[in-house]
Amino acid sequence: MLQDTIRWRRLVAEYSELCQLGAGMTPNARGQRFNGMIAELLTAYGLRAKSDQRSVGELDVVFSYAGRRFILEAKWERGKTGTGPIAKLQRRVEQRMAGVTGVFLAIKGFTDDAIAEVDKGRRLDVLLLDQSHWEAMLSGFVPPQELFDLATDAASFHGRAYTPITELLRHRTETPTVTPEPVATGMDGLLRVATVRAVGHTDGRRTGIGTDRDGSALITLEQGILAVDLVARRSQWVAPVFGCSNGSIATADGALLMTRGHGVGRWAGGRLTVVSSGAARLDDSHLLANPDGSTWCLDRGSADVTPACLIRLGTQVGDEKWRELPLAVTAAAWLTSTRLVVSDGTDLIQLSSQLTVERRLPTPAGSVLALTTLNEQQVVTLLDDMSLVLFDLQANEHRPLGSFSISGPPGALIRRTDESLYVMGRHRAKDGHVTVAEVEIVGQHPANGRIPRRPEPEVGGSRSRVTPVEAVRPARGRARATVEAIAVPPAARKPIEPPVAADAAGHANQSPSTDERLAEQRRGYAEGTTAAVALPLYALEGLVAANFEIANWLKPWRDHWDRIVSGQAVHGETLPDWLPSIAQLLGAHAAPPRVAHAQLTPSVPYVIGFADGLRAAWQDAVRSRLVPGDRETLSQWVRTPLSQPGLPPALHTIADLQTAAKRTRRSRTWKWIGRGLLWLLTLLFGVSEIAAIAITVTGQWEPNTAANAVIGNACFGIPFAGLLWFAVWDLRRLLNGGQPPRRSPTPPQTSHEDRPLPEAQAASTSTEPLTEPPREDVDRTLSRADRGNPPGEYAAFAASSGMYWTVVGINTLLIILLAIIIPTTDIPLVAKALIGLFAAFLVLATVGFANMARNPTKLEIGRNGIQVYSPSGPYWFPWQVLNRVEMMRLEGGTRHLVGWCTNPELFPESVSLGGGPRFLPKLKAVAICPLNVLHARRHLVARALQTYGGSCYRSPSNS
Repeated sequence: MLQDTIRWRRLVAEYSELCQLGAGMTPNARGQRFNGMIAELLTAYGLRAKSDQRSVGELDVVFSYAGRRFILEAKWERGKTGTGPIAKLQRRVEQRMAGVTGVFLAIKGFTDDAIAEVDKGRRLDVLLLDQSHWEAMLSGFVPPQELFDLATDAASFHGRAYTPITELLRHRTETPTVTPEPVATGMDGLLRVATVRAVGHTDGRRTGIGTDRDGSALITLEQGILAVDLVARRSQWVAPVFGCSNGSIATADGALLMTRGHGVGRWAGGRLTVVSSGAARLDDSHLLANPDGSTWCLDRGSADVTPACLIRLGTQVGDEKWRELPLAVTAAAWLTSTRLVVSDGTDLIQLSSQLTVERRLPTPAGSVLALTTLNEQQVVTLLDDMSLVLFDLQANEHRPLGSFSISGPPGALIRRTDESLYVMGRHRAKDGHVTVAEVEIVGQHPANGRIPRRPEPEVGGSRSRVTPVEAVRPARGRARATVEAIAVPPAARKPIEPPVAADAAGHANQSPSTDERLAEQRRGYAEGTTAAVALPLYALEGLVAANFEIANWLKPWRDHWDRIVSGQAVHGETLPDWLPSIAQLLGAHAAPPRVAHAQLTPSVPYVIGFADGLRAAWQDAVRSRLVPGDRETLSQWVRTPLSQPGLPPALHTIADLQTAAKRTRRSRTWKWIGRGLLWLLTLLFGVSEIAAIAITVTGQWEPNTAANAVIGNACFGIPFAGLLWFAVWDLRRLLNGGQPPRRSPTPPQTSHEDRPLPEAQAASTSTEPLTEPPREDVDRTLSRADRGNPPGEYAAFAASSGMYWTVVGINTLLIILLAIIIPTTDIPLVAKALIGLFAAFLVLATVGFANMARNPTKLEIGRNGIQVYSPSGPYWFPWQVLNRVEMMRLEGGTRHLVGWCTNPELFPESVSLGGGPRFLPKLKAVAICPLNVLHARRHLVARALQTYGGSCYRSPSNS
């Protein structure tokens, strides 16, 4: 099972560079990297693998699987591998315990003599793999675990060390028969269909449908891909490759593209080759044919694995290109060569050439299983109740076509011609049977390609009728279909409520008892107090302004959420992370009708108790002096620009303020303890220095020499001078109200505009289609001295300079002490030289720490982008150039803020002392800033990224 999607995709991209010997790589370096790539791929699939192991003979890769141990030798040379290297691997296998299997992976394959020598020799204990096996593993077309099982079975049962990938996956089963099976629609019409008798039980998750160049149906079964002629009732295997999934595509040159596992393969001339990687989830790759002749693969994505993306297939593994989609999808199809229509399961969404949302069309009740396009304006969807719905994108209307008495999933749909479709499902009455229906949509395509508008049907009778589509016998005697539909306007669509039993009717009309209302109110109060401490202050400010009336407080936020869901929001509008949490408690009060949370309707006592809990938590925070109680003072305080590193006040929560108050009290206690020790030690060393001066004046040193006098005074005078400096600095800080003394006044910060409320955002919403923000040029400026974010609309996090200044002070005292010891003590010359070298090292280290203390690393995350101030200079990352931002661990276990942006190679791969952003070649990303050095908690940094970065930030749970 694929466990590390990010590493897998990175290895696929890196494989293309290895094939081309990119970036000046030598063949020897490629071979060494190939060993590591194999081990990383096996690790990504959950196997324990290590590369470049040295023991009795050097081993390229070792790994274990299913209780067996494998040692792998890899060769990437210009020619085929002969007998010698294989015999060497066999000797290494003999040196191990019984049960160890050798694997020889040669990219260019093996000579005929080498294969014959292994097969006809002694006991077979070596498997031979070539480039086709490796690319099958790398792409996920045959995951490593399955490949080693298949190769081991072939070696064990047939005595073949080398078996081509085509033979490993070829099935040998009989051809299923085709029988006519009429399937009635859910309306009054009748569909003539054909049922394919699958051999054994067919896994519904893997079935799919496609069309060949002649329009025949291509059905994907567990045993392979079957071509079916529904008129002649004939079938034949066109790609006998077991384990394929979903639909297939016939190319112009007569080849057949198919999906299997995580990859995409090509069948041509009785030979199988792997051409691309696919979806991150197993058996979830879906092929899409573009009108321009290119082929794409849809990775529908999932919340816990990877985002949805489109993959443009190349000619071999590693040539594919990924384009991330703005939302998770269930089905997709190309409208034109640049525009795409997708479904998120409930609605149809039209995407532009930049894969941004252009429009959203609601679908009838039901989930969308599949969709296909008839032309640039018409889309047909298959719902989970196995009904067909025709959409006219230009007229912005939809019309039901009919439904089938077959079950789904799988539920598959594909266009055959401009007026006919193939629909696939499972036969309800016959286990293991797949039903394929050819549907002719007659009379739907006038000359201009538009669907004629019809008057709205009347609502209120037993059902509203639409004129049935005329039944016309299609060419070549194909099965015809009379489609009759029932149309219900969206406004009149209501959920069907089950009838209430007679004995329960009276109980349903009874109002809840007093105890039940009190229990609900107490539950709401408890959950309201818990929710209040997690709300940001800008949300609580609105709650206070609404006098804790839930409906008035949440209405603008609910409208804001509705604009985002409907696709009407302007670019940059994001959903606050606290709003879905509130919607889980308050349901329709916080969530718009399109969201699942809106199905929850809390009781009135619960809402009253929830509001009381919010009020009680707020009043407790006011009594604790965490927030100002006056509304005007609160509004000014929330909008106060930052005066020190941290989150803006508007983004803080009551829980943050409580934690900060506890930390402040604890810090104040330790500061007074440290202050007392500092003053006591200063007094102690001061008295000792006075005594040392008295002894020097009276000449009581034993022996009374100048060296002893200097050393004795230095031992007390130097620490006293350092402690006295710290004591004076601390006294000035204490008189300054706890702040460090400033040498010059700081210019006041300008005020900024108030944070826009949802009403203001709604007023500024544009009705024009959304477009991507302008991308910056390739030669963009990496450095920006002035602040890139508006005042007050950014969060700042900085490294603590106090620790560096402490190190500087201690090092300075040591340097002075060593400078006194070297000329005044009578020690060997070698020892003095070593002490001098150590002192020189301290000087260099002190200079570096002083540089970091004067210019500590500072990270600012704001409305316009991310800005980093480091000792090596300021750096600027506007949101327009950032595709994704994550917090992740890098080498050495240090946690960094990593960004995927345009032209990351402009940054250096290594940084000098003091840090700064650096390029990560393996990730094709930039390590923007180390988080370990910042004096901030990671969840506060994550909150700032989520607030200002929106969808650009990916939390660890979604990465």
